[in-house]
Amino acid sequence: MYRKKPPQLLPLLTERNLDRLGFFSIQTRLSAEPTWHSHFQVGGRTVEVHGEGTRGRPHGADTDIMLGLEQLFVAQGSPEDNWIHTTPNALREAAMMTKNGRAFRRIREGLLRIWAAGFIVREGWVDPTGRPVRFNAAFRLFEELRYWDMETSDLPELLPDARLSVRLSNQLASSIRAGFTHALRREVLTHLEQPHSRALYRLAEAHRYADDGTMLRTLSVPLMDWREACGIREERASKVMRALDTAHEELAAAGYLTDIQVVGRGQNQRLDYVFRQENEPDPALVRLLREYRIGGPRAVQLATEFPQRVEAAVRYYDHVKAQGKIIRNPPGFIADIIADSEKYELPSTLPDSHNPEKSREAQKVRILQSENEAHEQYETRLAEQLALAPKDQWKEVGATLLLLLKKPLSTDELKLLQERCRSGEMQAARLAHEATRAAATFEMQDFVVKLKAQLKT
Repeated sequence: MYRKKPPQLLPLLTERNLDRLGFFSIQTRLSAEPTWHSHFQVGGRTVEVHGEGTRGRPHGADTDIMLGLEQLFVAQGSPEDNWIHTTPNALREAAMMTKNGRAFRRIREGLLRIWAAGFIVREGWVDPTGRPVRFNAAFRLFEELRYWDMETSDLPELLPDARLSVRLSNQLASSIRAGFTHALRREVLTHLEQPHSRALYRLAEAHRYADDGTMLRTLSVPLMDWREACGIREERASKVMRALDTAHEELAAAGYLTDIQVVGRGQNQRLDYVFRQENEPDPALVRLLREYRIGGPRAVQLATEFPQRVEAAVRYYDHVKAQGKIIRNPPGFIADIIADSEKYELPSTLPDSHNPEKSREAQKVRILQSENEAHEQYETRLAEQLALAPKDQWKEVGATLLLLLKKPLSTDELKLLQERCRSGEMQAARLAHEATRAAATFEMQDFVVKLKAQLKT
């Protein structure tokens, strides 16, 4: 399942303990063992968590589902009763999950797995007599879960536009309201193809923050402690590294990490993560310039100050060279092209004879294909609903509209909305799709303002 790029690159807030304590395993496949235990030390913090769940430990794309619920909870004003009222479609969009044949089945499985899991967080010390003493905090992430589903030839799946209600635990909801959160970067998440890469990003980002809220430039973690934090079942160091390798590659390609250093051997290995700072250049651009023999400091400067011209300048140089022109100082020529936009007006299209970022370009193509597929599915479903008679449209999507609009609209406005939709003056299906998208992209206020104006006319 690939990421659907959201319309706006807004920050995503997540409760810090969800990732810091390693509740979720980053592995995409995990047996449904009813109990699990993790004990690790990262960044000076010692963590011990015992988990129990009839459906096994939450893992893989479950982290995406949890993140989507957090965004909907915040978007709905962090209700005091801790309830999130939404639809599976809105949750899918908030979780940035592509709409395909498996999406609503996976969301159902993930929600139930998270709901069924309980956690005990332990803090221990030794009393004066030498006996170990432990403080235990036991809690769940969900208190209640209500949904509509339907049987399929395989496993049940959620009804996309039916009511979905989740009540967060008081501990989790209170922590979000208190601001014990940190921001995740949407542009990083949308470039991470695999669920375990996104889960590792969240884990690393949670431990990247010091207790005073400052962000660390580097994070050093013992491999076997990191294995526990990640929820990786393999115990051999080589297998642990293999489980992390793909995620490391994706995090570097997304520009989140500038370097990953492995120190030591076997189970005594240590991973040193070097994070890219916000004002640092894209490492891929720096590497590209270095390949053309531009010095390190100059490459960093050019990639920082003129990132939009680097690749175009290299293509222009390759084009000029291919025409047989002799360039005595290629590094200086390329640097001059990049830095002097008045002297060199680069053509909009040139043959791309050198492309060191083929994997990134292929990834962009896959994103576009996924977006097109999701858009086609969306348009097909909308067309089917719009073909229905007005009363049937309301029967199909009315519950979704009332759910999403019962707070921002008055009783009289809701009644008027229903009358106009059933009479055909307004298209219930189109309104439902627009309202769902607005809720998922945090544009509900603008949607409601426009809708109120329509109802007054």
